[in-house]
Amino acid sequence: MANKTQGVFRFAEFRLDAAEKRLLRGMEPVALPPKVFDLLLLLVSNPGKLLDKEYLLATLWPGTFVEESNLSVNVSALRRALGEGAGQSRFIETVPKRGYRFVAGVSLEELPADSPAPSPAAPPITPSPPRAVMSKTTVRVCVVALSLGLAALAGWGIRRFAAAPRSIAVLPFVPLDSGEAQKYLGLGMADAIITRLTALGKIDVRPTSAVMKYAGAIPDTAEAGRDLQVDALLHGRVQHQANQVRITVQLVRVRDGKQLWAETFDDGFANIFALQDAIAERTARALELPMTESDHRNMTRRGTDNTEAYRWFIQGQYLASKRLHEATLGAIDHFERAIALDGNYAQPYAALASSYLIRAGEGFSGDLREKAKSAALRAIALDANLAEAHLALGQTLMRAEWDWAAAERSFRRALELNAQLAPVHASLSTLATALGRHEEAVKSMERAVALDPASASLRSDLAWTNLFARRTGAALEHARKAVDLDPWSYSAHRQLSKALTIGGSHDEAIAEARKALDINGGRRRRVIAELAKAFAAAGRKQEAEAILLDVERDGWTEPEPHYELAVAYAALGDHNRAVELLEKAVAERLSRTIWMAFDPELDVLRAEPRFRKLLERMRLPSRA
Repeated sequence: MANKTQGVFRFAEFRLDAAEKRLLRGMEPVALPPKVFDLLLLLVSNPGKLLDKEYLLATLWPGTFVEESNLSVNVSALRRALGEGAGQSRFIETVPKRGYRFVAGVSLEELPADSPAPSPAAPPITPSPPRAVMSKTTVRVCVVALSLGLAALAGWGIRRFAAAPRSIAVLPFVPLDSGEAQKYLGLGMADAIITRLTALGKIDVRPTSAVMKYAGAIPDTAEAGRDLQVDALLHGRVQHQANQVRITVQLVRVRDGKQLWAETFDDGFANIFALQDAIAERTARALELPMTESDHRNMTRRGTDNTEAYRWFIQGQYLASKRLHEATLGAIDHFERAIALDGNYAQPYAALASSYLIRAGEGFSGDLREKAKSAALRAIALDANLAEAHLALGQTLMRAEWDWAAAERSFRRALELNAQLAPVHASLSTLATALGRHEEAVKSMERAVALDPASASLRSDLAWTNLFARRTGAALEHARKAVDLDPWSYSAHRQLSKALTIGGSHDEAIAEARKALDINGGRRRRVIAELAKAFAAAGRKQEAEAILLDVERDGWTEPEPHYELAVAYAALGDHNRAVELLEKAVAERLSRTIWMAFDPELDVLRAEPRFRKLLERMRLPSRA
């Protein structure tokens, strides 16, 4: 800044402390975004002087090209903060086509730069007067005054706390040029800023998976904010031409649409990571998040300097989020390409481990489980502080090796590194459910949902977690919310069907199972088996058996849905066939087998000796 004074400026009812970067109206603090405060300081330190726009732009955004509209936006924000109405110039005069002038009277209490603030003079020592007894009236007056003072102080604290955003979503930046590569660039910018803000751990940040549906589209910010249930939205536009990139960003408060900060960044594409650092840091400042030196280091950590490897990784993440068979294969290919370009890039190794494990858990055998574990360990070796790497290792230990204690240690370590990752809380919930720690499981899944409330998948998982805790009413409520969040989620309709079946609403359960099947294309054996189970639970034995006969015929290319078939046969009362299928599922280490000990749909099998042996083999608790 041009003005280096450590003094205090007074104008009208305001007091501006330059050293403390604080503005007071009387005794009430006035919240100002950092750039707006800097603008005010420039104006009040040059009272009556016309500051032209070029000077203000160069001083407020040194070394960066920004549009003039950024200055106008900040001046408007400052006028509102000072209480200036439309057309008024009580403090700031606009000189058309030239600049701005601060027109209010300003007085300065200047302190020497190397002097501490003066201490108040000590009062003279006088003999103590004779002790007096306060009247009851005086006591009452003092108590009332103290109470009012405390109430006012508390009210100020509550207003200030309520005003500060406590959650944020970063929408994929809108590309100004068409093309798939541009869409991924916009998504990549959002993902990078999400990662950096999440690393701070000081505000709830919606994960990339929650905002992917906005990729490539111009969002309605008010609607997006409500859908994502956040206090603030960061959105922007990105343009990449030749070797240059221009990014325009806005931070908006959702409840009233107020712009908290806006800026334009121009740089070479080779400096894309530095641009991401700058945007994330300025967003954190605009949100008034306290920042330490360690926070700055965490925000500027990056896995690679190879922009091409980063591009392949982002595209792989986009495909992996779909969790479909073909998409998972594509994600694996993209992660492997990223690793080929930078073998020291930890993030794609962690993502690769998760993708391998998804396919292994569905029954695609081979050496996928070993590949998953190897990739997770490699990620940790490259970056021991990468939470996603410990999460991937924990998933492998839990789902493929049934090493519950080691898996929990990995999840807890991931949580220490990044408590803002919803999948970590969801994984801890899964483990707790498998081991019968239902209260803990529900709380962990509720935290995951709180971090990503727009996720139909997590809401479905919360429904399932409540079913294991024998809370059918809560399970129904959450399953219906999952369907509301995403009517095209087959897993949401499946979970609703399960909850309805256990709740005894069989006709509606069958209808939901049919919806899941229709959404999935009508030919996925796992979902077909779910429909058979719904018929069996409803007592429609012949229809259930006809479906199961079709599912068990040869000629299918996808893996056997052993677990789902076992549930259906258990509902039909064929315990021997059900246990036989579970034995196959355990032999193939299918992911769903970790639910066996407490799955309410398998309660009828708990007295079976072979079933209890399966639990012993998996080191799961045995229930009567």
